Amino acid sequence: MGHGIAQTAAVSGYQVILSDVDPAALERGKASIEKSAAKLVGKGVLSAEQLLAARRITTSTDLEPAAEVDLVIEAATENPEIKFRIFEELDRRAPPEAVLASNTSSISITRIGAATARPDRVIGMHFFNPVPLMSLLEIIRGLNTSEATFALAIEVGRRMGKEPIQAKDSPGFIANRILCPMIN
Repeated sequence: MGHGIAQTAAVSGYQVILSDVDPAALERGKASIEKSAAKLVGKGVLSAEQLLAARRITTSTDLEPAAEVDLVIEAATENPEIKFRIFEELDRRAPPEAVLASNTSSISITRIGAATARPDRVIGMHFFNPVPLMSLLEIIRGLNTSEATFALAIEVGRRMGKEPIQAKDSPGFIANRILCPMIN
């Protein structure tokens, strides 16, 4: 999911840093971005300039670059303890005004925000796979998420070509809350 979000953000004009603790995962992510973006250029969905933007994504094996960002979109595995640790570190590293978003599909944004000293600047941005092709984006407010943070997430989602919808901070949000019973 992370490389799809990175690709979509980059081709939408954002400067992107893709971070993972595993250098091999970063290489696989960059290769997937190259393949996906080139394919979309071939189909006329992306321009040559957007392909170049995707190629400008930088990588990092730590969270040091968070010190210079306005927005982080975390896309780690769906493990609450991992996400809480990441958000605690992001809270220490990112500027106080930076917004911290999670691509979680089910973990409470209120709980994630509680792992930080800025719960008003924590929000859920649940993208769907494959990110470059799927237009739905669930925007999830925690109990303390500010109106400004919500507005920023909506704006970023729209700039990325997504159709943002507001979801309640409840198990499964909207899509998974409907999908799971349907599958069962």
